Amino acid sequence: MKAVKFSLTLLILLSASSAARAQRSYTTVEGPTVEKARARAASERIVIKTVTRQPTEGVLAVVLDPIISGEVVVENAAGKVIARAEADKESGQAEFTLKRGVAYRVKASAPGYTSATGKTAAPLGATATVRLKLTAQFAALRLVNLPEAAQVLIDDQLKATADKTGKVTIADLAPGRHKLTIRHPDYDEFNNELGTVAAGDLLSYPSLPLVKVARLTVQSQPGALVMIDGALKGKVEADGRVSIKYELDKAAEHTISVALLGFQDWASREMITPGARTITAKLEPVVTSAGVSDAFDDLSLWNAPAVWKVVPVKMPNGRDNRKLQVSGDELGVPKGTIYRDFDALFEIRLNDGKGASWAVKADKAGRSYYLFHLAGPKSDTPKKFYTYLVKDGQMTQVSTPIPVIADLNQKDSYTIELQVRGYRMQHWITSNSTGEKVDLGIYTDISDTKNNYLYGNFGFRSLRGETFTVDEFTLQPTKENEKVEGQ
Repeated sequence: MKAVKFSLTLLILLSASSAARAQRSYTTVEGPTVEKARARAASERIVIKTVTRQPTEGVLAVVLDPIISGEVVVENAAGKVIARAEADKESGQAEFTLKRGVAYRVKASAPGYTSATGKTAAPLGATATVRLKLTAQFAALRLVNLPEAAQVLIDDQLKATADKTGKVTIADLAPGRHKLTIRHPDYDEFNNELGTVAAGDLLSYPSLPLVKVARLTVQSQPGALVMIDGALKGKVEADGRVSIKYELDKAAEHTISVALLGFQDWASREMITPGARTITAKLEPVVTSAGVSDAFDDLSLWNAPAVWKVVPVKMPNGRDNRKLQVSGDELGVPKGTIYRDFDALFEIRLNDGKGASWAVKADKAGRSYYLFHLAGPKSDTPKKFYTYLVKDGQMTQVSTPIPVIADLNQKDSYTIELQVRGYRMQHWITSNSTGEKVDLGIYTDISDTKNNYLYGNFGFRSLRGETFTVDEFTLQPTKENEKVEGQ
């Protein structure tokens, strides 16, 4: 019974807690910092800082407008690269020590800008300055400290993949609004709005709060609740799977447990690491009580209402036989038993001709169960078989009544045969005088509440004031995979 109680508690937690829908909390991340390049004034004085050591050397200063960092390449007249350097971020200037008396060509490029070219006005003397005007065409995004193999997507399109350095630069962001996504198998997906960017903007993040996660797929019985270290993390969907993102700092052992009403709880200690993993949890049905048989010499095996009686019945051979007489609307059940799938067989007599009623899978309080009613020949609706669902004491008819072909009367006895497999219940009635066996139909619960009635007790009660007797009662639990007769 411990597994049953635990599962019931979990169902209450699921309905009462939003934790079942929120697998983890997300940290609010501010947008990137945006640097805008400063335009260079035409009259701005250029200061050359490099000092040559040889009289044959001169200094070539290349200054960029706007003031940005960019790559500057120096070539000779034949197009051979002589030198290259990065323009200083603060001054937008790169300086080269080169041979005097030679004319040089220069090229500059920067992320988000069209490249520019120029040349010295005359062969290089002691110093020379070349100004290059770069036109902003795109915005640029720079990212650092990314895990290797992290994918960077802009507007859901893959733009770059981080290498071992963890650095990524995207230089062709068109002006406008964009969304940044970073994906990595070991981390939770990072999403952030870049906002409205303009040509020439350089965007960057001081740091990215990437969170390591285990991407768990748990395969189990639909409706089962999944917990990690006792905390509810999800519910198995109709396809038998649930995906869970579990935040963790490092690989460690955790207890995965799965529970479902009517099944034994499943638990396993697992090493959980960042990345994807599938765990299969096979749930076994709740172990049912042993079978019970009763010829009703007394009521010692039953939690019986006070109005129930054991009455003597004179047999054809002159001997007395004792039978259970059922009356009153209070439910009586065998003591301390619980069943999931079972076969039941019992004999009834319709003492007043009004009928007989019995309950299947009754809860411990006796207020929720399936109720079947055989309407006798003196019922207001004679010779029909009814199916009801009782929930918290409130009764609802859940199927169309089935006409009973058998000849029901007050003098004969009848054997009721019942087979229960999961949500499926099938009945037959046999006249003990003629031996004719009649099918009373199949009821299959397909409602949203069906998992609340997967197991319970069996019992008798009066539904419409009828009084009937029961004898030769036998109930035997069966394995879940055994088929119902006729399947």
